Amino acid sequence: MSYLHPLTRSGRSSIVHRPPHYYAVDYIAIHLTFKDDIREVIPEELEAEGEGWVYIGDFVSVSNENWEYIYLDPYLTQYREGAVALKVKYKGRNYLYFPFMWVDKDWALIRGWVNGYPKKVANIEITKLHPLLEKYNEIKEGVKLGGYVVRGGSVLFKMLVNLKFKVSELPIFEFGPTLTIRYFPSTGQGERSVKEFVQVIKTNSRSSDTWKGEGSIEFGKAVNDEVELLRVKEILGGYFYRSSFKIEGTKIIGESNENSESSG
Repeated sequence: MSYLHPLTRSGRSSIVHRPPHYYAVDYIAIHLTFKDDIREVIPEELEAEGEGWVYIGDFVSVSNENWEYIYLDPYLTQYREGAVALKVKYKGRNYLYFPFMWVDKDWALIRGWVNGYPKKVANIEITKLHPLLEKYNEIKEGVKLGGYVVRGGSVLFKMLVNLKFKVSELPIFEFGPTLTIRYFPSTGQGERSVKEFVQVIKTNSRSSDTWKGEGSIEFGKAVNDEVELLRVKEILGGYFYRSSFKIEGTKIIGESNENSESSG
């Protein structure tokens, strides 16, 4: 049986296959702090002081069930992602939480919703290097990398990093494990809405080619994305890094299920 819709007997048509899922990513990122109104973009159950991490990533990802997709249909294993992450507290413990996240493929969006990520579809671009391209053939001192996320008619954010030196650690690793919210409202009588606070089970994490430098970012304004609330207080650095990891699934760390008689 399929893991997700469409529910065929073979499961081959499922938009997302069963976990675990494997990831390898090239990132550009900005470490920054936001002003106090950052509380407007997080649920009331969470606390945040404003430290954040904004990135654009170029992903290759497969399920344990579909490694052959890498050569049978690369479209189903490659996507780009832009995200805003915050260091938050939940029940007295630090976590990494994403108030906003965008991807450019439907299957990446659905997989994210299953795991509690707030993904939407957008157009995402990031600087690409090539070993035969003069000046942009490798990550090195002085290389500038940029990217942007556009949804509908709105530029949500644009970022630029100017790399200076290699580092061994990334600040985002100090934010804590990833907390997401699996939220599915009821749509009819007798149904039950779901609001689960979960921790993403992430294993086998590795990183390489980690560089730090200067960074800049501009947030826009959109009809359906409240990015204008992301007011930058201070830029702490710009980064490039490569990362790989495996996501096994999630575990519940808090729950709030409510019956609803509303119809959709």
